[in-house]
Amino acid sequence: QGAGKTDMFASLPNEEKKALLKRFISDESYGHATFPQLRQYNGFDDELTLRPVAIRLSELLNDGSEPKVEVKFAEDCLDADDIVATLEPGQVLLLENVRFYSDENSRKESERLAMAQKIASYGDFFVSDAFGTSHRKNSATMVGIPTVIGHGCCGYLMQKEIMAYSKLLGGDGDGKRVAIVGGAKVSDKILLLEHILTQIDSLIVGGAMAYTFLKAAGFQIANSFHESGQSFGDKYGERQNIDDLAKHFLIKAKACNVEVLLPVDHICHTSCEPTDKPFITETANVPDGYMALDIGPRTIELYQKCISQCRTAVWNGPMGVFEIPTYATGSFSIAKAMGDGTQERGLLSIIGGGASADAAQLCGHATRVSHVSSGGGASLDLLEGKVLPGIDALDDKNT
Repeated sequence: QGAGKTDMFASLPNEEKKALLKRFISDESYGHATFPQLRQYNGFDDELTLRPVAIRLSELLNDGSEPKVEVKFAEDCLDADDIVATLEPGQVLLLENVRFYSDENSRKESERLAMAQKIASYGDFFVSDAFGTSHRKNSATMVGIPTVIGHGCCGYLMQKEIMAYSKLLGGDGDGKRVAIVGGAKVSDKILLLEHILTQIDSLIVGGAMAYTFLKAAGFQIANSFHESGQSFGDKYGERQNIDDLAKHFLIKAKACNVEVLLPVDHICHTSCEPTDKPFITETANVPDGYMALDIGPRTIELYQKCISQCRTAVWNGPMGVFEIPTYATGSFSIAKAMGDGTQERGLLSIIGGGASADAAQLCGHATRVSHVSSGGGASLDLLEGKVLPGIDALDDKNT
């Protein structure tokens, strides 16, 4: 799952992706082309090229429309002047993936600025629709181009993301609020967890990070993935013990009157592999020789009941290893509960991109919730209370 893929291409059915890639691969002249800038920087990658996107964009823009829209493709972002000079009104130029260039995320401001100036010279206005990369501070395109041009506005997708999170973080709506948090590591989500404590009534915890909390609470987790006994560097550069962090968080949540729901049963196996006969625990304890890979049926019922009692729900991180069908029920059940609540009683439901969005798409409930974010990392930063540089660089000037 390359981070450089556009949201449009990533959302295409697999068969359509394969067809577009096959058409691209058949064009031998492109795959073997070399450009000085690409050799100097990160380099060309077959899997991340936007050539198939240019083909699909042309098909979409010319789907029954007249006159025909010509979509041109620049194989080198930093050497497209000749193509730009030939553009006529109504034509579209798609640049190659900027992630091929190390200047895009260079630590040197001068290198980022040089790239931004070059790309900015191709146009007069900057419209940003890349919410998924808006959390990247050192970005020649997201931050550099609007700085060079002196103006930047959001596109429809970016506007949709901003409005959805404004409703969530702005406290719109009455009633209880729940955050559903999953994924692998407590250390990856601790800033999110601590920041949202004052904004929610309930916290649902799933995924591998739940086993770190269960371990801290005194339960047996056997071979389940966890961070118990480990440490990590916090935002101040100091080492923090994960066990102490988990215990202190549970104490802090109680002090904030936030109900923390942890799994009360699990779907287990002896290894992280498919099985027709998974072991379902009767309690929150995982027996020796097993590893928990998804939340169990009683936990699902508990979590769904909590969501049904809330007016706002945000989900970031899967409940289990949903990529394996045996362990997908937990994540799919969360998606269904959020979809049902949205459709039946107007629940404000937001899925924060990344693996959670993949799970919701896979089970067919993504279209039933209020909003599915296109950016996992950007969503996480927003929920942690951070300012997104790619949005901060935009303005509200009238042009």
